[in-house]
Amino acid sequence: MARRILLVGFLLLLLLTGQAQAARLIVTIQGTRSADGYLYVALFSKPDGFPDGDYSIQHTKLKAAAETLSVVFDDLAPGTYAVGAYHDENNNSRLDTDFIGYPTEGYALSNGLRAVISGSKAHSRIRR
Repeated sequence: MARRILLVGFLLLLLLTGQAQAARLIVTIQGTRSADGYLYVALFSKPDGFPDGDYSIQHTKLKAAAETLSVVFDDLAPGTYAVGAYHDENNNSRLDTDFIGYPTEGYALSNGLRAVISGSKAHSRIRR
């Protein structure tokens, strides 16, 4: 009987150690221009489609505020991720741009990247 319990305990230990731990990523947002509108925050695991929110693996929308805000992304596999966010100040559910396509509303990309860098190039500059 003790041998059986020891064997079951050993098998459970093997099963538990073989699984990767799910990770949590906390994104802190500071310096919004106003408390008007909403913030859209998206998380990406692949360069394809970054920073277009339609290709994110998780995303959220929260009310803008003058104080520091945090967004939590849970149940993430170990890996490299990129984050993109924008402040929809006029609440039209899109990032407004000027005539050449440069954002006129607040935005942020991982590691301070600017919007002039395109898709996969931007994701490849994310620190690992």
